[in-house]
Amino acid sequence: MELFSFNINTILQVIDWRTFVDVPLIAMVILLFYRTLRSSGSWRIGLGIVMTLFIYMLARMFGLTGISWIFDTLSSIALIALIIIFQPEIRKIFEKTASTLRIRKLLKEGSQLSFVIANAAFDLAARKWGAIIILPGKESIRDKVSGGIPMNASPSVPLLVSLFDPHSPGHDGALIIDNGIIEVFALRLPLSSDDRYNHVFGTRHHASMGLSEISDALIVTVSEERGAVSIFREGNYRVIDEKFDLERIIEEHWRRVSSFSPVKGNGGKLKGRVIGEVFASLGVAFVLWLSITFSMNQVKEMSFAVPIEYKLPQQTVIMGDKPANTRIKIAGTVAKINLVNPESLIAVVDLTDHEPGQTEVVILRENLSLPSGITMVNASPSRYEVSLQSYVEHEVAVKPQMIGALPNGLEIKSVEITPSKIPITYTASQEDEEDVHVTTTPIYLSNIKEDAELVCNVIAPPGMSPVGRQWPDVVVSIRLKK
Repeated sequence: MELFSFNINTILQVIDWRTFVDVPLIAMVILLFYRTLRSSGSWRIGLGIVMTLFIYMLARMFGLTGISWIFDTLSSIALIALIIIFQPEIRKIFEKTASTLRIRKLLKEGSQLSFVIANAAFDLAARKWGAIIILPGKESIRDKVSGGIPMNASPSVPLLVSLFDPHSPGHDGALIIDNGIIEVFALRLPLSSDDRYNHVFGTRHHASMGLSEISDALIVTVSEERGAVSIFREGNYRVIDEKFDLERIIEEHWRRVSSFSPVKGNGGKLKGRVIGEVFASLGVAFVLWLSITFSMNQVKEMSFAVPIEYKLPQQTVIMGDKPANTRIKIAGTVAKINLVNPESLIAVVDLTDHEPGQTEVVILRENLSLPSGITMVNASPSRYEVSLQSYVEHEVAVKPQMIGALPNGLEIKSVEITPSKIPITYTASQEDEEDVHVTTTPIYLSNIKEDAELVCNVIAPPGMSPVGRQWPDVVVSIRLKK
């Protein structure tokens, strides 16, 4: 019960004005996806996906770690699999979205597609020009027909009549009107396997019956011999005598399969179903949004090493050892943690206001440039002392450190050091400037038997540092008396 109350409080905290933009946009995508699945006959798969998301949401809300782990582990693979499985449906969503603009334009100009098709059919019947017009249902018929020439044209009575003109190359074929456009014409249809109507039908009617037997499409057929208009649906046929009846049948077909409804006055039943679909989509979108929100608001911890940068007063150094890194642990929601770039983090220790002497350093969250909403759990080391010492810049002499004596009979004529002085920094607590000096590495005189130039390193007492990055090498030139 406490967990449920915690989740309710979390939901209330994350809801803001962005929620009322985010959820309707998700609902719109879900509604388009649902209608596409329903028209293609794959709606049961979509229902299974919704149920799966609902189970995942309950698992997250009630802390069912096993189910949550399974979903989190398989989510990436499942997403790729769904994209592959629903590739045709996803493509259809974009096609329908684009066609909606054409449908609205058609309605705005005041022409109803059912009226256009009915008038074209009876015009063709009056001329005794044969025709087959296919209005697809929920199922795709592209794998049941063959041939065809793509058109992508807006239907009109003159265009439909001209396509079935006996002088037109494709007049013997069929055309498809889907989503408010003429998609393809000059199609070849499968012939019916039923011989009951052999004495009644010609080839055109046998083809219309054949397609109606294997699909849920509505086929409007015009006979060139009798000048009659017929409809074929689900293996049955009917002769239509009035344009109004044909308009009504076409509109009923669109309402039944929910594939396309470009007519005014769809009726209270259709309106109620659309409202129900909209509210259902909003509900599913809200559940999905909650699932994503809970996932992004789950607390996560990270631990990594962060370099320490010291800011010191002028003419001040830190004596002795000092930590160069600290290992920190941070916590926050997944969304906030993803904003953290470990490579750009630096713990800045500002000691500019401190006086020389022992100073305690404490690593706090304020030392790190962390995004808001991120908590620093701990740091190691988090508290330590450093010794601050003021220093002086000065040039000091380099003294050669000569050990032992020359071989018998040899004497030193002169000793020259290059450079003879080196700029250094040293702490103010050291001796007087006159006594501050550095030496070379040992030079053993017993090994020198003639004039020599030796490259030596510099040895400095504790607390002295070179002005540059490192101590320079010095050359000691020893000249012997001849």
